[in-house]
Amino acid sequence: MAGITFKGRVGSTGRSTGPHLHVEVQDLATGAFLNPETIRTPLSGLRIGEKRVPALIQTPEGKFTFNPEAGITITSKYGPRGGRQHKGEDWALPEGTPIFYEGAGKYVPLANQGAYGNLSTFTTGDNKYQIRLGHMQSLGEAADLSQGASTANTSASNPSDFQGMLSGYLLGSLLRGEPKEDPKTQMMRGFVKELVQPKQNDMAGALFQQLLSSSTGGLFG
Repeated sequence: MAGITFKGRVGSTGRSTGPHLHVEVQDLATGAFLNPETIRTPLSGLRIGEKRVPALIQTPEGKFTFNPEAGITITSKYGPRGGRQHKGEDWALPEGTPIFYEGAGKYVPLANQGAYGNLSTFTTGDNKYQIRLGHMQSLGEAADLSQGASTANTSASNPSDFQGMLSGYLLGSLLRGEPKEDPKTQMMRGFVKELVQPKQNDMAGALFQQLLSSSTGGLFG
């Protein structure tokens, strides 16, 4: 099934001359690293920035080209470079730019991979290609959106922001119409109240307070 995964933020970790994405496409059948310039289709799911602008757009002829709105500048191409083989392309982008991928597949983040720095790896849903993005400032959470999988973290916020996760859980419970006293809510009731109490002035705290004290009894009523 298709979905969107948060892959991390652009950085300059590992062996890097500045903030950019080192973009590689590996053929999983042969293990070879392909020239991204000749095989854009696996990269068509990449989304750039908070607005998730497509990195590539399709021409009337059906070919993929860089989307001007994505703000990507190629600073180094595939091929020999400095006495060694450069196995991908370098896409210059502002440091901290969030990167997403829209489409089926499996995302595995790999921290501290030598010259790559923090490495984002995504295997496409057809298991033909692995897309590798090096030098990431930070990485998203592992996600499996291959056949039979159902969830992925698409937030560009800090994964450790537990209050944000709780907010999403509560809103999801309301939308799904879960029973007010299902086992999950029973277990979370006291902890959420304690967590939210000192945060009444922020948006999430206000939302929780409304849920907890509404005239209908709220989620935990």
